Amino acid sequence: MSIFINCLRKMTRGSNEKEVLKGYKVTNVDRTRRFGVACRDLQELKRKGCAKLNIPKEEQEYVTVCLADGSLIDDEYFLTLEPQTILILQKKGEKLLSDADILYNTLRRVNLEFITTGDAVSKFLSANLKSKIATLNRALQRDDSKTLLSTRNEHPEWFANLDTTANTKEAYMHRRCQDRFRGYLYKTIDQIKNSDVYAKNEKARRHLTHAIAFFKLKLKQDHCLGFYFDRSYAKGDNGGKPERSNAINEGQDESDDPNSFICRYDHCPCRIDLVGVSRFNKNIDDILSEFFSPTDEETKFGEETDDDETDARTMHSPAKKLKDNDEARDDALCPYKIEKIDDRSMTALCDANGEFKCAGVWNAERCGYSGMHCINPYRSYEELILFSTWNFDHRIERSRTLVPNLLKASEQDAISQRDIRIFYDDIFTVKNLRLVHIVCHDKGSHK
Repeated sequence: MSIFINCLRKMTRGSNEKEVLKGYKVTNVDRTRRFGVACRDLQELKRKGCAKLNIPKEEQEYVTVCLADGSLIDDEYFLTLEPQTILILQKKGEKLLSDADILYNTLRRVNLEFITTGDAVSKFLSANLKSKIATLNRALQRDDSKTLLSTRNEHPEWFANLDTTANTKEAYMHRRCQDRFRGYLYKTIDQIKNSDVYAKNEKARRHLTHAIAFFKLKLKQDHCLGFYFDRSYAKGDNGGKPERSNAINEGQDESDDPNSFICRYDHCPCRIDLVGVSRFNKNIDDILSEFFSPTDEETKFGEETDDDETDARTMHSPAKKLKDNDEARDDALCPYKIEKIDDRSMTALCDANGEFKCAGVWNAERCGYSGMHCINPYRSYEELILFSTWNFDHRIERSRTLVPNLLKASEQDAISQRDIRIFYDDIFTVKNLRLVHIVCHDKGSHK
């Protein structure tokens, strides 16, 4: 091999030309030390590099030279490298760390190990790594100067990369939370309809159809639980009632009665006028199915479809109440009573500033990270993106326990009002859900 390399050198440089020194940078596998080395060939680089990195002579024979992406360098390929290329000297038995590994370990030291998980964050870090790290550093500086600002005009950089018609942070967060619960609804419906019980047992299928209708109608009544992320619903001196400032009341029709509650958001499913269903010659399930269309919010944080908002606005119009004998009455499809949500229970999971705290692993009383797991997506766009890695975690699991139990119950004579309400609360509300930092999200079996 050395004869071939010498011949190649003579062909490229000329037989009488002296070999030229070139400068390279050598580092160890975890990039903690870096030195400049001037050399003529790979063996000289390895020898000088090992001396710089204090690698014992007895280990130098087994040292390999690699690029940052893990490519091994031999004598021939070394001749093609540009000066100042960074080369990694890897000792026998050492694991070569990629750039992603280095970033992960660095962020882990500041309690941001969750950064590299989740589709949204993976996309966020997939390119321009240096600029992304700088962005993260800015986010970590905790600049609260614009946190309490609400509108698009007040904090335009918060909205700059969001595909949304929302004009306030509160409206955007409200919608994002609603999208999460739409996702839970459709995952539940899919699991029910793909089951053998639904396919083969006619009586059970009828009970399950009633249960699905109840879930849709109850979510409509509960405003799709969007208030969990909406800081204007933070519990305060008003006993949990949402504050009513002009900056955040999008689409709200003020009432003279201070005890009445009128939903402030046009996109909310409660704006669907079910008493006017007969005007559209459709039943309740058809109307709600149009509104509760599945979204990709859980995997595409920041994207927003306007179809739902359009449907809600289209269907919101004055209409005569249905007569008792009308075929499209609520109980024609759903035999259960749909109770009005108590305004006092409409409370955000954050404080009035918008800061969320991790509730901890499902079987623990509180988060075990001593207050380090907290985030405020209202502070900056970067923290908004990081917030997408926080999840709702079912203590009693939806797919492994709750839906199978609902399928079993449907095979009985009937599902009682009390039981269907318990199923709803356990699948959709914080009676069984915890908002958790991704480190505290246990995806294993909850037993």
